[in-house]
Amino acid sequence: MMTKRRIPRMAILRDIQRQIQRQEKEKEEKKQLQKEMFRQVYNRPKEKAFSDIDQLNMDSFRAIPKSVILELGLSKAALAVYPVLCCEADFEKNEAFQISQANIALFAGVSENSVRNALKELENAELLIKEKVTDGPRHFYIYQVGFFCKPILDKARQYGGAIYFYNCIIDNGIWANLPLGAKAIYLFLRAEAKQDLDIYSKIEAIMTEEFYEPMEYSEYIRNRKWDICEASLTQISKAVGVDRSKIGAYLEALERFRLIERVDRWIKVYLRPGRFFKH
Repeated sequence: MMTKRRIPRMAILRDIQRQIQRQEKEKEEKKQLQKEMFRQVYNRPKEKAFSDIDQLNMDSFRAIPKSVILELGLSKAALAVYPVLCCEADFEKNEAFQISQANIALFAGVSENSVRNALKELENAELLIKEKVTDGPRHFYIYQVGFFCKPILDKARQYGGAIYFYNCIIDNGIWANLPLGAKAIYLFLRAEAKQDLDIYSKIEAIMTEEFYEPMEYSEYIRNRKWDICEASLTQISKAVGVDRSKIGAYLEALERFRLIERVDRWIKVYLRPGRFFKH
């Protein structure tokens, strides 16, 4: 006859306690894992992407001082990064804004290391204020960039001292895909280009084969597609610091994206990419 083995009451209680402790430990580990995952997602820079043509705001622009392009001697990387920061800034108030260096690199078409060097250069040129912000475990930078925001533009009447750089060039990924030399040349051509109502009306009438009617100057200024630049290849080479033998390749890159068009001795410099216009 077999005798039943009795399990001591205290042993049962200890076993129950161990199970409860194990469950609590597993629950705490799961909770910590979730917190870490949430922290990583929260701290991860907000990824941006290029916009399709039908999603672009074709009228949004930033007024970039010509002096920044022509007088400060900025590196090509700094010239690539500067418009990206300007387009990210608020045109009305120019308050501090946040953008990751990865996103700057994406839209400027340069490496993150080049972005860091360009930011230092822009700070030294007093075109940028950078501030580190700590929010709990999260650390990030906010920026304030120097350009002609709307109140300054209206007050100082700086229309002749600035180029209107349209955000769509960056938002559509065109800026990122241009070589650094081509970016610098485009900014130089924009700064050097002249407005000429007579030439514009004549060429546009020929291109569209429409009956030409005299255009009001205010309408021309507001709606024009391009300006005219007569700078020679030697002038461009000297101003931008690019070997003259490479100018042709950079101009071809700008033509592929319809940012310029060579007509006789002139260069038509588009304010917005020519491929966005209906012909």
